[in-house]
Amino acid sequence: MKRNLLITLLLLSTLACYAQRLIHDPSIPIQKFRIIIEQLRGGTVSENLTDLTYIPLGGTKNDVIDYIASSVFTKERIAIVNNENGHLFLYDEKGNLIKRISKIDGYKPKDKRVFYGVQREGNKLILFGELLKATLDFDGNILEKDIDYKYKTERPIVTLGETTYTYGRTEVKKDSFPEFALKMNDQILVRYDTRDTVSNIFSQGTPLVKISDTKAFAIFPTTYNFFELSPDGISKIHQFLFPLKNTIDTSNFQVYKSGQKLFEYLNKNQEKVYCVGQPLLYKNYLILQIGSLKLAAWVAYDINRGDIISLNKILPDVSNDFLEFLDRNTLTTDGEYLYSIIYPNAIPRAKDKSRNEGHSMRNEYAKLEKSLNPILVRFKLN
Repeated sequence: MKRNLLITLLLLSTLACYAQRLIHDPSIPIQKFRIIIEQLRGGTVSENLTDLTYIPLGGTKNDVIDYIASSVFTKERIAIVNNENGHLFLYDEKGNLIKRISKIDGYKPKDKRVFYGVQREGNKLILFGELLKATLDFDGNILEKDIDYKYKTERPIVTLGETTYTYGRTEVKKDSFPEFALKMNDQILVRYDTRDTVSNIFSQGTPLVKISDTKAFAIFPTTYNFFELSPDGISKIHQFLFPLKNTIDTSNFQVYKSGQKLFEYLNKNQEKVYCVGQPLLYKNYLILQIGSLKLAAWVAYDINRGDIISLNKILPDVSNDFLEFLDRNTLTTDGEYLYSIIYPNAIPRAKDKSRNEGHSMRNEYAKLEKSLNPILVRFKLN
């Protein structure tokens, strides 16, 4: 019950944006991928993953993380803002607690949540709170702070050579659509259809992803499309097609009348896909999250081969003592590794599976059951 309530609150707290019927040059080639989520290819951990490591997050019984509100994972540091009081927990690469930050001099938040989020910029951490932006080094030392910070929604941009692409976020204007959806320098390539009045409450993460100096992707999540960009324009549109039972009928305006109505609809139709987004670039993969209350999945799209694999269908095996490695909501990368989270209650399930398979779980994994905090999982995808 608590988990369902938390999911509900997360969905309803995201930024509002409008349904995205798009207007663009009809001659742009479209590459279609028909996806039956239940039939996506998976495999086993030993076939698909290497360098799999489980890192328990330390601290005393007073340093318990109830839920991860925001996080940064790198090979050297683990930074987590917890949900209950918004404290920042900073760990080294082995999960040892370096510092817990619960206040910043001169900053007095209005409620008990001190910080809301943390991001990485190079070898620095950027910490956000209500009217706060603070820059920290990887040891938690404050380098600079602004305790009267006014957050501004900025349009995402990506540069390919001499070409700059700008993404027009629909939430920039609350009462109307922006004048463009995607612009190349001063030329508008994609527009939103202003006849749309329906809305979607789900955010998509980073809408522009740079692959190389000559390639990037623009993500339009509720259309199930992403646009491949080059210095010369849009190369092609990659379109995910789902079975009718998984596709939301965007002509049903009543579904989108309010955030509450949309959530009620999705709660009754949990197999529906409400967006494809949250893109991560890892090696030759563009990793995307298929948003669905029932069929949510992380999929890895091989940019070179056009192949798709479901990370959720990579099954634990004897190589990792049948222990889970992937969280429904948490997946990120530093370019070298992928990072996710599991919780201590996953260990008894792995013990039972190992016992049924006549396998003995290694002691270091069995000890994870006593962890008070989430367990960081670090791995590489072949």
